[in-house]
Amino acid sequence: MDRKAAIRRSAATVFAEQGFDRASIRDVAKATGLSLAGLYYYYKGKDEILFDIQNQAFTTLLESHAKALAGVRDAEQKLRCVVDAHLAFFAEHIAEMKVMSRESEQLGGEYAKQVDELKRRYVRLVRGIVEELKPRADVPAGVAVFLLFGMMNWVYTWYDAKRDGSPAEIARAAQEIFLKGLR
Repeated sequence: MDRKAAIRRSAATVFAEQGFDRASIRDVAKATGLSLAGLYYYYKGKDEILFDIQNQAFTTLLESHAKALAGVRDAEQKLRCVVDAHLAFFAEHIAEMKVMSRESEQLGGEYAKQVDELKRRYVRLVRGIVEELKPRADVPAGVAVFLLFGMMNWVYTWYDAKRDGSPAEIARAAQEIFLKGLR
């Protein structure tokens, strides 16, 4: 793991545990094992770290979806690929998921614009798949998409692999509930 990735990982844990507002740059430096000067070598401040966590997570998700969806034609299989990749990523990155879910409004300016564009790309991707599935007339595609994200993005609040099963098992449950309700 490169140094910035290690810093992101540690910072995500700090932000997830303390909240972005309450965490200090000193807390992040301590968690990474770097001095403040060492941390500032990699990042200008907390906002840049938060941006990097969110930017990297959304970029990774979009890239993993592109790979998983390559050559897949069936809309239901596309949805299953997206849910699998989403939940697998976040099962390995619980702290990042907490930060993305709870701290999404903390960024401003250019950082917010860039992350918002990645979010819009992600929503468009999933919405396109949901529209291909031809949901019931009383279930607007946009509503269905955000219900699906709600189901997936709050996993961090309750998920325990020992008790709840593997990410793949959770993905199967989410897929079945979503697809049956959609139709």
